[in-house]
Amino acid sequence: MNFASQATQKILKLQHLPPLSAMATRLLGMLSDDDFSLEDLAQAINQDPALSARILGLANSAYFGQVNPVYSVEEAVIRVLGLNMVKGLAFSIAVSGVFETSRCRSFDVTKYWSHSLSTALLSRQISLMADAGQRTDPDGVYLAGLLFDIGVLVLVHEFPEEYAMVLAMLKQQSGLNRLQLEREIIGISSREAGAWLIDRWHLPEMIVQVVAQPDLSTAVRVHRQEVLLVGAVAAWVKHGFSEDYGSPETGSVLENCCGLSVEKLVNIKTSFLRKEEEVRVIAGMLAK
Repeated sequence: MNFASQATQKILKLQHLPPLSAMATRLLGMLSDDDFSLEDLAQAINQDPALSARILGLANSAYFGQVNPVYSVEEAVIRVLGLNMVKGLAFSIAVSGVFETSRCRSFDVTKYWSHSLSTALLSRQISLMADAGQRTDPDGVYLAGLLFDIGVLVLVHEFPEEYAMVLAMLKQQSGLNRLQLEREIIGISSREAGAWLIDRWHLPEMIVQVVAQPDLSTAVRVHRQEVLLVGAVAAWVKHGFSEDYGSPETGSVLENCCGLSVEKLVNIKTSFLRKEEEVRVIAGMLAK
């Protein structure tokens, strides 16, 4: 069986992923609906006590530095997180329940959410600080960053033994290419699986493109800025905010594509690292 045929078979198997919960389905509808209100979102979240408690826990976390405690979802939206951030977080929490990750014992779900959340928060921050002519929608890249590696959850859920092999080989030799290993061992990469799922959920095309990380030399360039930004931020986070951003290409994107100086990027890094522990705490909340 050739690779193309193997990949097709793997994607067909993904068709049988467990369905989204009623809550996740309702939140999914809100992601592409600009007409919903704060009251609509709060009402939906309040119907799920566990989800409501986790949103309030996030709003009261040290990362956001609230002096006065937040007691309601409405307050969390208005005072701390903002409508679109709550929408993205609530959807991610609800969706995470679809995927069973415990069968792949070497998979660290807290580390997964730490990387995703860091990518989302930094993408939003850099978007807000970018030059006006190069600015992307901060809430859009936040959600794209949060869902950037969702294909990993798909593969861990469907192919736990095979993904354990991927993780074991990466641990033995850190220089290996994860996506290439996924294709060799599973037959499909997390980029392909994630883009397929995001498209299946009918999320905006921008998020599909960001998750897929296509070859921009041949891909449609409508969402080029967002693809470059979130991809570069994810690589920077992955490499522990190294001085060379993990690669010259990543540094070039962050400095040139976003119109940010090295000094501004250093300031962003320094500010974020001060809150790194708080981000890990929030990731632990998302992983529960």
